[in-house]
Amino acid sequence: EDKIAPLVDIAPENEDALWQACTDALRFHAAFILERLKSPPQTNEVRRSAVLLPGFLTLAELTGKPLVLSEVGASAGLNLQFDRYQYLLGDLAWGEQSEVFMSPEWRGNAPPNTPIEIIERAGCDLNPLDPSSTEDRLRLISYVWADQTDRLERTAASLRIAVEKGLHVEKADAIDWLKRRLATQHPGAAHVVYHSIAWQYLPDALKQTGETLIAEAGAHATPDAPLARLQMEADATPGGAAITLQIWPTGEKQEIGRADFHGRWVEWRGWKNRA
Repeated sequence: EDKIAPLVDIAPENEDALWQACTDALRFHAAFILERLKSPPQTNEVRRSAVLLPGFLTLAELTGKPLVLSEVGASAGLNLQFDRYQYLLGDLAWGEQSEVFMSPEWRGNAPPNTPIEIIERAGCDLNPLDPSSTEDRLRLISYVWADQTDRLERTAASLRIAVEKGLHVEKADAIDWLKRRLATQHPGAAHVVYHSIAWQYLPDALKQTGETLIAEAGAHATPDAPLARLQMEADATPGGAAITLQIWPTGEKQEIGRADFHGRWVEWRGWKNRA
C-alpha cells in the first residue's frame, strides 16, 4: 500500500467519466465520506522539516548542547524525525543518506552547519496517526492532492522510516502534555518545544494557557538547561509562515525566516549576532 501508482492526465474526453465517478462515490459511499469528514485533515507535510531544520541548527550552534524534542500537534510524527532525512539548504548539504531528500527553493545565506545530537524525542496529538497502521497510512496519504506525486512519494517514504524506527506519537491534549513535558529540566541539554501550522488551531484560551506554561518554564531555565521554542506558524503577513525562535534563560525571540506553508521555499534571515 506504500507504493504510489503513476498518475496520468485526464484527457478532455474523459472529464465526464471522471465527474460521473465522483458523483457515484458521493452517492454510494456517503456514510464513509461523512464519517471521514468528522476528523480534520492532517497533512503532516514532511517538507516542513526543511523549514524547521535551520532553526534546530541555529539552536544547536547557539547552545552547543544536544537536543530534547517536544512537538505539539505531531500527527504521525513525520517532522519529529527530521534528522533522518537528507537536505540541500542553499549551499548546505546536511544529513545522512536517506530515502527522503529535500531541497526547497532557498533565499538568503546558508544556515549554520552544525552537528545535531538528539537524546530524546516525543510528540503529542489529539488524534495521532500510527505509521505502522495500514488504515492510518492510507488516511494520511488521502490528505495529499492526488496529482502531487512528489508529496505522495515523500510521505510514503517518511512513513516507512517511521515504521522502521518505531516512531510513536502520544494521544494527548496539547496543554496537559506540555505541563508534563515542561515539568522536567534536562541538565546538559537544550529542550525545544516546537510546532508547525498547529498552534493556530488551538482555541484562544488554550493558546494563552500554553504561552503562560512555556514562559513559566522559561523563567526556570538555566544556561546549563536552556529551553527553546521553535515555531512555523501563520501571522499577519500573507503569503507564508513566520519561522520564530525563542531561547531561555534570556527569553530573546527573533524571526529567523519565512517559508511557504508546505515548505516549497524558505527565506532565511538567521539569528542576528549569533555566536
